[in-house]
Amino acid sequence: MKIKELKNLVDNYIDDYNEFSINRELFDFEDGRKKYNSTIRDNVRKNSFGIYVWVNPKNDEVIYIGMAGKIKSDGTSCDHSLAKRLTATRGKDKETKLDILTNDYVKTIMDLKEIEKLDFYIFYTKTDEPPSYVESILLYNYFKQQKRLPILNNSF
Repeated sequence: MKIKELKNLVDNYIDDYNEFSINRELFDFEDGRKKYNSTIRDNVRKNSFGIYVWVNPKNDEVIYIGMAGKIKSDGTSCDHSLAKRLTATRGKDKETKLDILTNDYVKTIMDLKEIEKLDFYIFYTKTDEPPSYVESILLYNYFKQQKRLPILNNSF
């Protein structure tokens, strides 16, 4: 499933989108982790919610579909924005029990999968559209077409 197909599925639920890339060589610099975080802050609208999709442009493979912006029971959004999600921790390492920062996670994935450049597609959901619903649309349709989830999505 290609990114254009995914975008077409959710066009009615988003008010904008953008795309940018992270090159693996960015992490060769001593301050590569900071440069990753700066790239996110420069390219993702502050305090926005929605969906992000990671694509390996070498083969156009969607490797991850994620979201930021849960809805609380009173109808308000949590404050965990897309920019925060893309720079925050991704949980704890099972062996070391230390938090895994997203920049380290991205670097590790790019190294392990030999991805030279990773394309980031950001879909900003409309104010009244829960990001989890829009993410579900993408994951559902990806699964129906591919009979599996993107390689970095653990469950749906």
